[in-house]
Amino acid sequence: MSSRPWARASAGAVRRWRRARSVAVLALGAFVLAGCGGGGGGGGGGNSGLSLSVSPLNVAVSATTAQPAPSASVQASVSGQQQSQQVYLAGKYSTNGIQSVSLGGSTSPVTVTITFKSPASLGAGTYTDTLQLSGCYDQACTQQVTNSPQTVSIQYTVTGSVVQLTALSPSSAVATGAAFTLTATGSNFTAQSVVQWNGSARSTTYVSATQLTAQIMAADIAAPGTASVNVLDPVNGPSNPLTFTIQPPMLTLNTLSPTSVAVGGPGFMLTVLGAGFSSSSIVQWNGAARPTTYVTTNELIAQIAAADIAAVGSASITVQDSTSAVGTTAPQTLTIVPVSKDATAFQMNPAHTGAVTFASVSFPASPTWSVDVGGTPSYAVIANGKVYVTVTVAGGSSQLVALDQATGATVWGPVVIAGKANAAYDAGRVFVVSSPFATAATLEAFDAATGAMAWSTLLTGQYAFSAAPTAANGLVYIGGAGSGGTLYALDQATGAIVWTQSVQNGDNSDPAVTADGVYVTYPCWTYAFRPATGESIWNNNTGCEGGGGATPVVANQLVYSPNGVSGYNGSVFNAETGAVAGSFVADTPAAFTASTGYFLQTGTLRGVTLSNNTVLWSFAGDGQLAGSPIVVNQYVIIGSLSGNLYALDGSTGHQVWQVALGAPVGTGSVSLQLSGLAAGDGLLVVPSGTTKVTAYTLSTSP
Repeated sequence: MSSRPWARASAGAVRRWRRARSVAVLALGAFVLAGCGGGGGGGGGGNSGLSLSVSPLNVAVSATTAQPAPSASVQASVSGQQQSQQVYLAGKYSTNGIQSVSLGGSTSPVTVTITFKSPASLGAGTYTDTLQLSGCYDQACTQQVTNSPQTVSIQYTVTGSVVQLTALSPSSAVATGAAFTLTATGSNFTAQSVVQWNGSARSTTYVSATQLTAQIMAADIAAPGTASVNVLDPVNGPSNPLTFTIQPPMLTLNTLSPTSVAVGGPGFMLTVLGAGFSSSSIVQWNGAARPTTYVTTNELIAQIAAADIAAVGSASITVQDSTSAVGTTAPQTLTIVPVSKDATAFQMNPAHTGAVTFASVSFPASPTWSVDVGGTPSYAVIANGKVYVTVTVAGGSSQLVALDQATGATVWGPVVIAGKANAAYDAGRVFVVSSPFATAATLEAFDAATGAMAWSTLLTGQYAFSAAPTAANGLVYIGGAGSGGTLYALDQATGAIVWTQSVQNGDNSDPAVTADGVYVTYPCWTYAFRPATGESIWNNNTGCEGGGGATPVVANQLVYSPNGVSGYNGSVFNAETGAVAGSFVADTPAAFTASTGYFLQTGTLRGVTLSNNTVLWSFAGDGQLAGSPIVVNQYVIIGSLSGNLYALDGSTGHQVWQVALGAPVGTGSVSLQLSGLAAGDGLLVVPSGTTKVTAYTLSTSP
């Protein structure tokens, strides 16, 4: 205990205090206090008639959890002393709400100060304590003065601060928008306060007692409506709620996929992207409604008929919605273009049909040109007045070279490409996959006129890239494998990855692309994805096991998927629905016209009527036919490993042309580097052997 002495100056009056030494603290958190004074006789059975008085004997204090710790005091006095007599004051207290007790002053009455614990540390509630004071004749307090001890009853009431939420910023957002930071303004926030969104906690940062910030997810504002926002504090309870408004997005049409289609093609599914769509939204073609499927508030799918694209021109596409204040969107234009004469991908076009139509065809007696490209040539990409070839050279690397269509002279290049490579073309750019062994590939874009690199994008996540790219309608597609499989879609202008999709057993499948979908095939699996968004349209699993992949062909709204575990045998699917439509047998990707398929089967080329799978004719040639056939107008062209090149009448199978190149034509390779015949812009371009590229002019005005 601490002690202070009292000294008596005159009978019945206490004049001053003198500080004495400190003594023990009681167990259980209680604390002992005493006062003493000097001068004069000691105790002795209370003969001097001293009496203790304490006021008040009841103390009540209160505070909110947001306030600082309060304090209170009582007065203690001793009367009836003899002059110079020593008197001591002792005390102890409980600690439910009391932090400490101290004595102050040097004359009677003495102030006893009570300091309470922090309200925030206690939390809301009522805390009762007692403070016991005794007047004593001796320092050990074995003899007490009259009216000792005196007990002070203490009640400490802590109430929670009322949490007030006064404002939200922002107070509204447009449905389907991005995630954002919400600022909550109010009062009596603590570091434990949490912002709640429709009763669920959101990640909250304490800024001050008047401000919190919370992270609101995109999923929280996915649909129009309202959300109830409040602040929950573990000490002070919940605040009042405020309403956050999720506004319907304004009806807007942003983009179309595709933006152009070839005249005379089949009907297709048009992807319409924008905002504010609903189940009442209708896609209009030149003001006329088309069958529309609502996907999300940002996407619609419209069925466009073949009759809509029967003539070259353009169509005005709008979205009409009777539930929207906008009514009808501003239009976007879809262009109906002439059928391309270019060869832009493996098997000549993004769908890999291996078919092209020129204005006329005649077969020459000799080549237009033949050049040595210094390595093993790939299939040719023929566009923009040039022939683009990737060439595998010593050491396993590649080169990209651009040749003049008329002369075969080098226009630009060679550009060094790491690893094996193949190319695709679209909209004035050449796209090449650079795939060093067992490492992530890069997809690179080059200006078709100059060879200047436009961009290079690392395709992370996979390390085996054995397929060629395919480019169409502003995107370029490429598949890779290693850790499962991934299909990538990149923006042709910037190289940014627009979307990716995981696939099973993925490798070696050159994506086949149409207005309806992006199609890839792996052993047992066939996939169809929406070109613009990557969303799954359908997939098929035959239940087998295997690895690798092969190139599908999409012709006449059917997908010829080589989904077996070896070779090119496979299944036929409806391109839009994925319904199984049959099966086929082939050594390599087949070539197709509207009515006939041309399949190399165990070394024999066969023409097959597609409507009933009847074999029209068979052609064995020199017994070494290899690679994929192609179709130019009514003629089927195929090479052989003995160096012969044949052209057949597609209706009868009769041979109409043959030349000898002196080196194998058509390796039948299924992975990088892919080789094969190509016809475009009136030229037939043939890679042969390990160095030669030869061009024949089939049409001077294609």
